[in-house]
This record gives sequence, structure tokens and C-alpha cells, in this order.
Amino acid sequence: MPMVLSSPNELADALVAAGICGLHQSHSRHNNISNLRACVEGDPDKSFGLTGLTLHSPQEALDALSELTGCSNDLADISGHDTMDPIKTVAGVVAAARVLAGHARRGSTLLACTGHPTGMIELYMRIADAYVGAGGKVIRPREEERLHGIRKGYAEVRYIGNVGLLADWGQLMHTHGPEAMEALLEADPLPDVVLGDHGFAGAAIERGIPTVAIMDINDPALAIAWLEGKDVSIVPLDDNRPPALYEPIEDLFTAIISGSELPEGYENLL
Repeated sequence: MPMVLSSPNELADALVAAGICGLHQSHSRHNNISNLRACVEGDPDKSFGLTGLTLHSPQEALDALSELTGCSNDLADISGHDTMDPIKTVAGVVAAARVLAGHARRGSTLLACTGHPTGMIELYMRIADAYVGAGGKVIRPREEERLHGIRKGYAEVRYIGNVGLLADWGQLMHTHGPEAMEALLEADPLPDVVLGDHGFAGAAIERGIPTVAIMDINDPALAIAWLEGKDVSIVPLDDNRPPALYEPIEDLFTAIISGSELPEGYENLL
């Protein structure tokens, strides 16, 4: 039984203490603004497989990122470390979990993949387990197939606990690219909904598949997709903290997907 913290504020405090929100543990403000500028200038490493990003100005992209994360929307502010508002993260989890709960009740198929194996795998595994427990189905397309044209050398998507990860034979790979997900989406039938990040999320959004996207503060392509009204639910957080630290988020996802009653206060976030 998930142990959801008693209020959104208590959960927010726990996320700040874990370094998942609040002062960012991994990326400087300068790095984030540089990524944002590169994204709208067409850098493929920052686009996550999404098109049309160059139609937006850096300020438009930052305004979207600021609305989703609570970071400063001042382009001239490039000093120190960025910040993420934990209440926006809690609200993002509640909204995304409700999307997944609705799909699970209808028996929809979920494809869960991450480009961040060192941070996200345990969170995604818990979400996938809750999704199946609530009546949904998880699919594992192209399992044990070698995928060509993705990277130099061997490439496959290896599934661990119903979560797909790009693998180089014996290693799990960190990736921003959309190529692995594009290869998975060549399989038939397509998933009804996707849980992902980086290019795994971007490629699904580009195909018009409803997507729950985990978005770090230096992932502006996903914020632009949200700004454009694409079918994406954004959960903003630091995506590379030690996996055990995400347990409070896992519990909230699991409670909502399973239909458990939440403590008072969470219903007011939407």
C-alpha cells in the first residue's frame, strides 16, 4: 500500500530535501540557458526528435519552461544554479497519474522507456506495476531485436521490469536521441500511451501518441511541445538523482493510478 505524505506541502518539502526539486543539483543556470538556445536553433541533440522548435524564440521557450518548473524567465539571468518549484512537480505528478489511471481503467497499452537508466528506472518500474494492477497492459515491442542505425556498434532496447532502455549489449545507455523510440514505433500496434523522457518522449509526442513526459530543467524541447498544445503531460523534476529518493513520487503515482483515496489537499492542485 503506497504511503502518500499527508499534504502536498509535506511532499514538496521531501522533494527539496532529496534534491529532486528546489536548488538544482546537476545543471547550472548557464547550462540550462545554453541548452534552451541550442534547442530553438535546431541542435538535434536538444530536440528529442520534435520538429518545429526553431519556430519559437528563446524567450517563448523560457516562458514555457518557467511556467512548468517555476524557474526564472529572465534570459539574462545565467548565474548560479537553477531552481524548480516542488509544488509544480507535485501538481504535475497528480495530473500525469490521473491520465495514466484513465488509460489503465480502459485497458489501454502503455510503453514505458527511459533515456536515464541511473535515475528513472525504479520510478518507471513502480508506475508500470501500478498501471498493470489497475487494469492496463504494458507492451515490450521489438524485444531481443538488434536495432540498426541508432548508434555505432550494437544497439537494442532492453526491458527491465517492463521499462525499456537503450542497451549496448551489456550496458544500459544514457541517451537524448529519438532513434530508439522511433524504431520501437515501427512495431504494430502502437501503444495507446507512453511514459518517457528525452527522445523516448519526444518521438512519441511527434507521432501524436499521448505521453507522460518526465522533464528536467534543461529539457526545453518538451516544454515547447507542451506550449504548442501537444498531447503531453509534463512532470518537472531532476531526472538523475539516486533512484530510492523518488519513493515519495512513486507512492503518489501508485496511489492515484490504483484509485486509492488521497489525503486532503491533493485534490486542490488541479
